[in-house]
Amino acid sequence: MLARHFVSRAFVIGCLLFSVFPAHATIGVSLQLLLGNPSGATTDPTNQNNYLIQREVEAISYNNSKRQPNWASWNFISSDNGSVTRSSIFFMDTSLPPAFYQVLTSDYSGSGYDRGHMCPSADRTNTRTNNDATFLMSNIIPQAPDNNQGLWADLENYSRAIAASNEVLVICGPEGFGSAVTASSGQIPIASNVWKIIVAVPLGGGSTLSRITNNTRVIAVNIPNIQGIRTDPWQNYLTSVNFLQTNTGFTFFTTLNTNLATILRARVDGSAKTGITNITPTSGNVSGSVVIRGTNFTGTTTVWFNGQAASFTVNSANQITATVPPGATTGPLSVIAAGGISTTTSNFTVNSLVVPQPTLSIALSGANVVLSWPTNAVGYNLQQTAALNPSAWTNYVGTVTTSGTNRTVTLTTPSGRMFFRLSNP
Repeated sequence: MLARHFVSRAFVIGCLLFSVFPAHATIGVSLQLLLGNPSGATTDPTNQNNYLIQREVEAISYNNSKRQPNWASWNFISSDNGSVTRSSIFFMDTSLPPAFYQVLTSDYSGSGYDRGHMCPSADRTNTRTNNDATFLMSNIIPQAPDNNQGLWADLENYSRAIAASNEVLVICGPEGFGSAVTASSGQIPIASNVWKIIVAVPLGGGSTLSRITNNTRVIAVNIPNIQGIRTDPWQNYLTSVNFLQTNTGFTFFTTLNTNLATILRARVDGSAKTGITNITPTSGNVSGSVVIRGTNFTGTTTVWFNGQAASFTVNSANQITATVPPGATTGPLSVIAAGGISTTTSNFTVNSLVVPQPTLSIALSGANVVLSWPTNAVGYNLQQTAALNPSAWTNYVGTVTTSGTNRTVTLTTPSGRMFFRLSNP
């Protein structure tokens, strides 16, 4: 009887997922990928390990080999909350392609791991259908109880608290599958860590993305999926989105302006603000060195000369040595680090390139050679630095210079002419 009831509820939920929902600011299929598709997931059913599921309440990249999401993405504001109680059961996801394994709630029985929500139940309490959708097994990963019920739950509660004045954009998922440990049926690998990115966008007019700035708060964590950490503060596991990109192989914030994404990926929430005090020198040539002094340069990822990325070395938390990059132009200098971006209020001046005049050294040796400048060399501003001896000479060395560009020097001998072209770099 329980099995029939379970399948019946699952079938009903699968049918209702694409029905029309009441209007809410951040609930709707088109609103759950505002920050992008980190893994390039697709709706092609043959793409079994990066299969895109888009629902009213969340978007998911589902991995059929691991029987769990690669990531889940959703938006949340306070008005998305309602009075619906938490679902009492989990459901098979009957909307998955036929070739996919459909995880059962019993696959977790006796495993020692919780059925851990990615999009949490408490973020979707406005309707019964929306809350039930978070209990589909495709939204679930194996989480250690101390992780799931402790600091992970604390972070979920915190994200709902800041939704009072922000639209909260969330992406999270498991990572690190080197362990052989699986849930009880052997179907579901256990991740070593669970990560989450929270972008707090202040409420206001215009689109959500238009309200994201260099100063928008980004909270990124990477939390061990283990016991013994239940009472740890989630702040102990703060990191940068850049770090999560390296660990997961995903690319986050792809819908943002490239420079803005670079700034936000480097931020570590709670880090002291990065600041530039002075630079030495204040002008220089391409390939020259510039010493940047300031505060909180730890975790520096980028140095810009008027928007042009430069190579650099972090000497200490208070000093960076950067190289003026090719293509740099006069303008402000910026440092991007864990504490955000700092930009100089005055410009760094890139000196104009002075092109030296070309010179040509000619070494000739022989006997009975008659050497003369052609008459058409007049006006080429050629200068000979040693007297020619047309009678008999050996190892004559002459040097000519020109103030023009692309000048041709012709040396004439009885056996023919030799042509040399002088060009500015």
